Amino acid sequence: MARRKRAAQPLYYALVVPGIEDLAADELRAIGAEVRETLARFDKRDSVLVFTIEEPGRLERCGLIDDAFALLVDAPTPPARSGPKQLAALLERPGLERAMVTHHSMRPKQRGRSFSVVARMAGKQQFRREDIDLPFKKALSLLLPHWVPTNDDSALEVWVHVIGERTIVGLRLSGDEMAQRTYKKAHLPASLKPTVARALVVLSEPRPGDIVLDPMAGAGTIVRERADAGRARIVLGGDMDPLAVDAAHTNCGRTAGVARWDATRLPLRDASVDTVITNPPYGRQHEVASGLDRIYARSTREAARVLRNGGRCVVLTGELDTLMRALPPTLVVRAKRRMLLRGLSVTALTLTRVPR
Repeated sequence: MARRKRAAQPLYYALVVPGIEDLAADELRAIGAEVRETLARFDKRDSVLVFTIEEPGRLERCGLIDDAFALLVDAPTPPARSGPKQLAALLERPGLERAMVTHHSMRPKQRGRSFSVVARMAGKQQFRREDIDLPFKKALSLLLPHWVPTNDDSALEVWVHVIGERTIVGLRLSGDEMAQRTYKKAHLPASLKPTVARALVVLSEPRPGDIVLDPMAGAGTIVRERADAGRARIVLGGDMDPLAVDAAHTNCGRTAGVARWDATRLPLRDASVDTVITNPPYGRQHEVASGLDRIYARSTREAARVLRNGGRCVVLTGELDTLMRALPPTLVVRAKRRMLLRGLSVTALTLTRVPR
């Protein structure tokens, strides 16, 4: 029997990158949310956090969640071809109208009376993802008689997540800017996802007064996320590629210093940096002419040189074995965290600089 949410306090859910669920849950608690449930390991793209919050507008402060939704339906997935029709019948006007009030308060610039349906599926079902669209549009048309269904950009988006034997349906409260940010105007191939960059910043344990460095900054996502996460004395980033440096200047503005340099020969003094946070190339989307082993060995040795004793270093890589072989003895691994980045398995290493 479907679990229809009639409690005075409505439920919400968020999509997060697999591997950072605990960090995102802590962030939600910090803004007053009560995390009720975590759904993970069902998909290579997202995990789901279910929570309550009295002021959903505070979700806009979150840097680790990709999307936020008001929960409309939470029910077992019907094991039949008619499953989408049965699920669509569970939509109720009171819950939808309440969610629309929250939506309009969070996204007041959304105009028009159009809606669309987005479907995602994990696990084998008796129906296809394409079978979800029509019954949900019909059900929504009955509940919203003056609204028009569309397949293009719409004022309202209802997402249907079929997660194996369970289906949750929600009204999307966030826009693309929650995950992609408004600052990211310049893009490069393989540019790091902002929410993952923010996770690396959190893992670095940011402190006021830190001097922070990203020696392979690319489009500047990590640099900007560290600058936006809280006070730092100086935030620096650089790259060899002049196009990357231009992109980082565009994305970071005046929040950080950006320069063109070689990460294996940094123009910085010994022990002059408190924290290094970086996402070096994996040699997949960008070919590394001199080889990953050499690049990793030289860049990590240089990172250790500029870090003060006790300094923190967070490195994200899709080539963990290569990175582990390259680490100098002065960088000691404190923690490893696996993530799924657009379906690719990556690892965030948290390291500490120790004396020779």
